[in-house]
Formats: sequence, C-alpha cells, structure tokens
Amino acid sequence: MSKPAVLTEYRCSSAKLKQPIVIAQISDVHARRCDDILAMLEKLRPDLIAVTGDVLERYAEGRMPDYKMRFNSFRRLFVRLAFFLNYAFVNLFCRRNLPDSAHAYDLLGGAAKIAPVVMSLGNHEQELTAEDYAFLRKNRITLLDNADCTLVIKGNVLRVGGLSTDADGEWLARFAAKDGYKLLLAHHPEYFDTMIADKAIDLTLAGHNHGGQIRLFGRGWFSAGGGFKPKYDKGFFGGRLIVSAGCSNTVAMPRLHNPRELVAVHVSCAKQIDTQCR
Repeated sequence: MSKPAVLTEYRCSSAKLKQPIVIAQISDVHARRCDDILAMLEKLRPDLIAVTGDVLERYAEGRMPDYKMRFNSFRRLFVRLAFFLNYAFVNLFCRRNLPDSAHAYDLLGGAAKIAPVVMSLGNHEQELTAEDYAFLRKNRITLLDNADCTLVIKGNVLRVGGLSTDADGEWLARFAAKDGYKLLLAHHPEYFDTMIADKAIDLTLAGHNHGGQIRLFGRGWFSAGGGFKPKYDKGFFGGRLIVSAGCSNTVAMPRLHNPRELVAVHVSCAKQIDTQCR
C-alpha cells in the first residue's frame, strides 16, 4: 500500500547558533508501521528529533474535532461519509496498514536511542493514556503540550515549544517573548497565519495535511481536514515554516507523486540566504 519513504532535506541559518545542528522531523505516523523511517533516522543521526503530532491514535469519546464543528451540515455529512468509506476499504483491502500503538512505540523508542526527542500533540491525540505517559517517561521523550523546554545541543541553547491542536495563545506569546533560538512544533500549519507569523519565532515545524495526498502541478489537492488545495501542503515557506508530508499513509487512496517522508533540517550558524534542498 505504501511505497518506501524518502528523506527530504532543508537548509536554513541563524546567527543565534554557535554550531550547526541537524533536526529530524517525524510527523503524522498515525500508529502505522514506519520501519523505513527509523532506518533513515539511524543513518542520519540527527542532533534533535522533533515529533509534530499525530504519532498515535487517541480520541476522546463523544468529542467532535473542532475543525468538523466549523463545517456546515452538508460538508459535515460529506466528510463523515468519506471517513466511513475509507474505514471500510482499509479494513477490507489494507489490513496490514491498520493502526497499532506498538508501531508508534517502536518508532519513538528507536528514535529516543538516537537523539533527544521532543513531541507536540495533534488532532488525533485528544487524550493520551496512562500507558502512553509511562512510555514517554521511560524513554525520556519530552512531551510539550502548550509548553516549552530549554535544551543545550552542541553548545547551542534552544528554546523548544509545542503548540497543541487545542492551542493556547497566551502560552505562545510568553514563549515567543523568550530569548535564544526558538523552535516551535505546531501540528497545524494553518496556525502559522493566525497565531505564529507575527511572533518572534525562528522556525516552526508542522504537518497535518499529509502533503495534500495527491500532488499535481506542484501542489497538494486534499487537506487532512476535508478541504481542498491547502495553502501549506508540504515544503519550506518563507524561511520560517517547514511542513512535512508525513510518515504514513492512512487512507485507501494511494499517495500520488507524494511519498511519505522523513524531514531533516540543517540549521547553520552562518548568515546566509535560506535555501531549500531538492
């Protein structure tokens, strides 16, 4: 069902760093098997691994996601029908690709043996379980749920924040006011325009839209929330926002011209024009 993943590399720079670093981004695992992603991580050996949401499948019973609540009745019905049909096709024809928490644990546990791991929450992680929290503690994975931490990596002081799906704007403002190099993990790229762009945050990593699922004419055509032609499908935008196409395929529809990916961000300490690697 899924073709092998690819490594997508981006380059940017900051005068706030003393030494160059490599940040690997994992996004949108959705508890699927990602052995090839872990193999690429082991080969890359990054300095930091950032997990930008939807690594697990955790829903609060009876709770409708906020983005669905904003739909009108017809669109809500259409989205529900699409999700139901996809669920049926996956269970009938793609059972090897069904979600299993063990897959997410294998990837996260393996990643934690390579480099420090920081993780923010996506819309598929409404309520983590006690087992999830115990696993994160055991593997020393830092969960940032509208929270931030300070890391020292290769002599660089990094402020790393995690903006959850249920975003806390007051926390975000406090985080942006701090000094040092600020890296924000925000599952939803649409939050960049509404909450992030006007703040002093050096780099934001996001996911959510799975690259648009089908890519034609250089752009993705379907967003994860049921919309069309998302503005931020995948890529490097304005030198401050990187959007991953995600590590898994969660639907029966193949990913066309849109391979699953592990993102590597090379941040140098020299002053240079931000460039995107191909």
